[in-house]
Amino acid sequence: MVESKTAYAVVAEKLRRQILDGTFAAGSRLPTDAELRETYAVGQSTIREALRTLSSEHLVRSVRGVNGGTFVTIPTVGHLGSQLEVGVTLLASSESISIDDLMEIRHITEVPAVGYAASRRTDADLEKLRNSDPSLHSEASSFTSHSTFHQQIVEAAHNPLLEIVTIPLFNALQNIVGDANAASNIGSSVSHDHSRLFEAIVDRDSMAAMNLMRRHLDSVSDYYRSLE
Repeated sequence: MVESKTAYAVVAEKLRRQILDGTFAAGSRLPTDAELRETYAVGQSTIREALRTLSSEHLVRSVRGVNGGTFVTIPTVGHLGSQLEVGVTLLASSESISIDDLMEIRHITEVPAVGYAASRRTDADLEKLRNSDPSLHSEASSFTSHSTFHQQIVEAAHNPLLEIVTIPLFNALQNIVGDANAASNIGSSVSHDHSRLFEAIVDRDSMAAMNLMRRHLDSVSDYYRSLE
């Protein structure tokens, strides 16, 4: 019998490993609570806490009714991104990572992402990009709209892993510097850069798009650094 005070964590870890190694495939139903209690020699409260832990990780979901039970699910891009965003923001607020760290990762991910977006974009992607940042066709400027433009570029690359890694960085950066600070004194420069990036994506010019993104991120990195 598991005697540890964190017995539920031990059970959760064992079930998590079985989910990840395919023992319990996506969509399959886990053994009943009674079967889990017998397998791990623990009480009902331990099983309940273990399943609650896995549910918070979006690995399982509970279904009520005659055909109900606990089923293995697949985390979505949104779920994974939200978890990463929380972690990155907490690290940044504790000064474990800096704006330079965040911007370095943006360079690593967004420069190739915009290249892929230029070559893979659809007409629907262009429409989303066009509508994402009002500054493309007016003087309106905000960190939120600028961030949305970058998110749409990443989505236009059509690689969900890029979305998981990149999009939380935008939100974490906004949480750190604040919408007002991030938008002030830089709006016109960002809008000009975004217009050129949009044109390169429209033209399917991947090399131009990557060069523009590299210079754009260098510019905003200098600005964000001045806010620290």
